[in-house]
Amino acid sequence: MRDPLRWLSVRYKLALLFVGLCLIAYGLGGYLISDSAKRALKTEILSRLEYQCQSYATALDSYLQMLSRRTEDFASDGYIRDHLKRITVAAEAEEGDRLRAELLHHLRVNKLPIVPAFQGLSVIDGEGQVVVDLVAEGQNELPPVSFPSQGDQLWYSDILLPVGSSMSPALLIQTPLRGIRSNAVIGYLQSRVGVGVWMAGALRSLHPEIVEEAEDVRLALRDQKGGQILVPADFGLQPVDPSKSEIVQSGIGLRVVEGTRSPPSSRGYSATRGIFAQSFPVSANGWTVEVSMRSDTALMPISGLQSRFLGMGLLLAILSTFLLYFPMKFLAKPLVVLKGAAQKIREGEFGTRVDIDSSDEIGDLAAAFNHMAAGIQERTERLEASTQRLQQEQARTREERDRLDTVIASMKDGLVVMDRQGKIVMANSASGSLLDLVRNRGHVATSHHLCETSRKGNHPNCLSCLTDPGEPNRSCVVDVGKRTYEVHATSMKSGDDGRAGRVLVSRDITDRIAHDERQIHQERLAVLGEVAAVMAHELNNPLASINMFNQMLQSELPEESELRENTEIIARNTETCKRSIRALLEYATGAQPEVNEVSIHDILEDASYFLRPISQRSGIAIRHDFQAADPLVTGDEVQLRQVFVNLMMNAIQAMDGAGEIRLSTRKNGSYVEILVFDTGPGIEPEAVEEVFRPFFTSKRRGAGTGLGLPTSRRITEMHGGTLELHETGPHGTAFQVRFRIQKPPLS
Repeated sequence: MRDPLRWLSVRYKLALLFVGLCLIAYGLGGYLISDSAKRALKTEILSRLEYQCQSYATALDSYLQMLSRRTEDFASDGYIRDHLKRITVAAEAEEGDRLRAELLHHLRVNKLPIVPAFQGLSVIDGEGQVVVDLVAEGQNELPPVSFPSQGDQLWYSDILLPVGSSMSPALLIQTPLRGIRSNAVIGYLQSRVGVGVWMAGALRSLHPEIVEEAEDVRLALRDQKGGQILVPADFGLQPVDPSKSEIVQSGIGLRVVEGTRSPPSSRGYSATRGIFAQSFPVSANGWTVEVSMRSDTALMPISGLQSRFLGMGLLLAILSTFLLYFPMKFLAKPLVVLKGAAQKIREGEFGTRVDIDSSDEIGDLAAAFNHMAAGIQERTERLEASTQRLQQEQARTREERDRLDTVIASMKDGLVVMDRQGKIVMANSASGSLLDLVRNRGHVATSHHLCETSRKGNHPNCLSCLTDPGEPNRSCVVDVGKRTYEVHATSMKSGDDGRAGRVLVSRDITDRIAHDERQIHQERLAVLGEVAAVMAHELNNPLASINMFNQMLQSELPEESELRENTEIIARNTETCKRSIRALLEYATGAQPEVNEVSIHDILEDASYFLRPISQRSGIAIRHDFQAADPLVTGDEVQLRQVFVNLMMNAIQAMDGAGEIRLSTRKNGSYVEILVFDTGPGIEPEAVEEVFRPFFTSKRRGAGTGLGLPTSRRITEMHGGTLELHETGPHGTAFQVRFRIQKPPLS
């Protein structure tokens, strides 16, 4: 047969052939591969869904049969059967009420607490009338239910919703009650089971792999009438007993759909609805478990595969057109020979050689091929021997690696292993916080206790100190955000090349430190009480002498003397000191203040006058902006003055030089709002949430006790008001105090 393209150059033939092969291989082959992958993925998805569905149904059936056996055990109780018989034959209503009360008490005390999954128990006589109905605390009654009153077998209800409540749907398990001396049915015992508790208890018994694979799976439970309950994937997986979980008990996440509103899901794949679905019956009560998954989510891994194949083929075809555009004469046949020889070598015939009589590049290629074949034959023999040894070493290494992975995964402390470049090599599941810290180098970890390295300023961020392979082994306690961790850093060495990496082990000790701080705080309060008693005794005597001599001086001064105002200030502040000492003593006893009607403006002016020498000495101006019309509040004048003296004193100490304090008032409804603003540098962001904590102070050691703001807040709250940090920043800080105007006396 003659070549139909004999008029076309070989170089163009090869280029055209390669372009066509690329388009066919990647176009048709891509379609076949993607279609085959799609069919295989569909089959695997349906198989996985069927396995999950059967696992759910088996777990639900086992749990429900366990609850049924418990119900039958209750029905065999002779006390219940005897009282039911006596109630049905009681001649007097009073006797029947007494027996019902005894039976109800027996169910409440001796039966219902045994099975936490039971939300109620009911005893019904042979005529279908409810004799005793016990509902667990926090549960609502169920609507009336029609049940077979002549059956002698277990009976299960459909989905029931509690009356007037959003609690979890429930189902009833009914078993007959038989006479003690005869086997005749004398009534029925019904146990009420929360569907949420039933499902959560069953799901917790499944293997963790089944639960992890169900993240994108939609779970539904359908009763015999078509009623449906839609269950979220993570329902009931909290690390607590389902019977004690408020989420499970209240059915949060469960959605009930009426039977006429949602048709049953068909098994298999539905292209019209775009879902994969499987169902399996619960043999105990005839309900059906349905699981489904959206097809677009399930088939996402292979979406667009065919188009990518075709695009790649087209791209390679275009590139090959330019790459193969060169003379190919007298090249094809020798290449075919070389190809055949290479194929034989690939099949294992390493003794294959080529015989091409040529002195050009093709001949050199043939000679090189023969040398290569001889080398491959020699090396293959050595590789076969080495492969066997490597397989043995690989098996031993894999066993050691699995053992190490098991030990690391079981650790409760976080473990992170880094190489010398700081790249994470290994981390266990407990290292979540430490792993995030190492990956995000923008986070700052500060030393919880000032260490020698942080004092020198070498590492302002403890993370640099802990992860630096050049640093020695360390054990540090660091603060990351609001959490505190104990981190042990150890260097790894490898051969003669020095440090090869770093091992970090962390433990969250935030709760332990908080407990220690609370204990220290309690000890400080105890010491404060003892110190307050000593201070009161030691200071009251000098204050009494000051007050007595001041009164003597005041009585000897003429009425028009300018010094009388000074004696009045001494008397008022002496009384303030005595009241402050008394308030310190009454701090632990919770004594009530002395209540009178006082003017806020007078209190602010007194506090300003009292602190005027200190403020003038510091170059600080105190300004008033009273917009409220002389507001009167009910409270203790001395304690209220102490609040504003503390705030203004803090402002003076914060400015530490020239500045301004503004005291402004305004009326807001039935409240008066007082704003104390200073032009200081503001409060540090990390100290904003701590300023009202007792004994916390940002002042230098000995300059503050950390009790000013907590005491001021306690006084304002005792007077029915509030004290809050209004704003803070580099331009100043403002505290806002609110009191109700003319509030009735405190009780």
